[in-house]
Amino acid sequence: MVTATPDIKTFFKTLDACTECKFNEKFTKYADYLSIAKIEDTTIISGKPTSKNVDYVSDNIGQEYFEVTLGSSDSVITQVRFTYKQFPPKMNVEQEEFLLIFKDSVAKKIAVTRLSSQYSFLYNHDLDFNMFNSNYMFNRFDEMFALGTATRYSVAFVNIKHVNQLNKYFGSDIAGSAIKLFGAKLNNFPDYSKGEFAVHLGGDNFVIVIYTSRLNEFEKFISSVPISLVYGGDKFEHIFKCRAGITTIRSNHRFGTHVMGECSQAFNYSKNNNIDIVHYSDDLNVKNHNNTETLSKALNEHKFLIYYQPIVNVKDKPTLFAAEALARWPLDGKIVSPQEFITLATDTGIVTKIDFYVLENVCKNIKSWQEQGLTIVPISINFSGRHLFNSSFVSDIIAVIDKYGIDHSLIGIEFSEPDFTQRMPVLQSVSHELSKAGINVSLDKFSTGQSTLTLLHDIETKQVKIDADRFDPEDSKGRIITNSMINLAKLLGYKVVCSGVTSQKHIEDLKSCGCNYFQSFYFDKPLSERFFIERLKNPVYED
Repeated sequence: MVTATPDIKTFFKTLDACTECKFNEKFTKYADYLSIAKIEDTTIISGKPTSKNVDYVSDNIGQEYFEVTLGSSDSVITQVRFTYKQFPPKMNVEQEEFLLIFKDSVAKKIAVTRLSSQYSFLYNHDLDFNMFNSNYMFNRFDEMFALGTATRYSVAFVNIKHVNQLNKYFGSDIAGSAIKLFGAKLNNFPDYSKGEFAVHLGGDNFVIVIYTSRLNEFEKFISSVPISLVYGGDKFEHIFKCRAGITTIRSNHRFGTHVMGECSQAFNYSKNNNIDIVHYSDDLNVKNHNNTETLSKALNEHKFLIYYQPIVNVKDKPTLFAAEALARWPLDGKIVSPQEFITLATDTGIVTKIDFYVLENVCKNIKSWQEQGLTIVPISINFSGRHLFNSSFVSDIIAVIDKYGIDHSLIGIEFSEPDFTQRMPVLQSVSHELSKAGINVSLDKFSTGQSTLTLLHDIETKQVKIDADRFDPEDSKGRIITNSMINLAKLLGYKVVCSGVTSQKHIEDLKSCGCNYFQSFYFDKPLSERFFIERLKNPVYED
């Protein structure tokens, strides 16, 4: 490694551009003999430092070193390690060239640091709405409970009514703009100096945390929110009315998930009974089984069942190729619809436990089936976007698989594109780590998000799923788009699975576009373990 004497004055000017630079006193003393050895970003996750983006810029020159902290923030700290030794008084050509590289490297890393220092902001904000997001909300709940201030507040889960009608009459662009305008007004309601805040959860769903003494004022506010819109050159005013589930934080609350579970329960009751505003109560808890405690209890008592929906290869004779594992919740003699409990599970954070519950049971079943001599097909498990903020996510998955001694290729981890489009860098890293470990990665609801081409380029995945209802064989443009999308994915080495086909003609049309893999009720509904074992024994679908 060739070394050089850096122009320290220019270097200082470059570093001065970073307003949060902190210098070790040895910097000046050894400034003429420096070389960058290592640059390391440390991310603070759940109070624990986790090293990220370690970059060894040069060999360690000399035995002594010191570190400079650049652009530190609450969430990301970037440290540059410099080593030093005595250089000749005059630089040669190679040393001068290295000087340019040295300064350029530092300048670029400062730019990266500035971006890294924004990580906390991106993690906690919905940029599209310029509002806080659910990550911020749950962090604030933890803070409020730790400080003992939580019982001052009430929490409301807010949903705008009749957005579909606005979308039907004026189109999605106008409806989307209207929701953002509503969000801006809701965002102005809290008194942030008193710890109040508002959150955009997604779509037309919001959460607001305010002093309990202001609840009457808030309920009046959401009963009539005027929004000014422009359509076809004409200005008009639309009045939004809202539905809300509200709970007051009590001394027996310990976690934000518990609070949000009660809000969801109150909101579901308001929706099911056509009541605009419902406050959580113990009486409501008795009436509604789909609450956080019931959900947690069912999970802890292993009451969830695992169903398997086959994926079929139709290239020759339709044959079982793989399967997707799905959680089902039996309650009061009925199977609760996944749409009913997944929303509650996601709002409360329990969904991450459900995902690992499914993974654990799938691995346990595969081990049992292998011991019975059955031929196993790969089985995928859906994982929520909430996992991407768990730094040990991949290692936790691998630990469960290895616990049962299963070949990694028999397990797939399935992500949903719309759930991850704002977390692309993390998803890219996770998909790489999973693929490196030999675990299949698949992408569900492909092409329904906003980053399809980026996903194709950046994500390491074996399989993408396309919803067949997006393909209309009578729509020539739609056919061209679908055909191109399937071919592009196949060129990049991905298997394309079409879900939701309803007829043999539908299948033949999609086969003509290049798709040979299907997941549909046309072949099989999700199967209980008993019936799925029979399908493993008889993988060919007879006419």
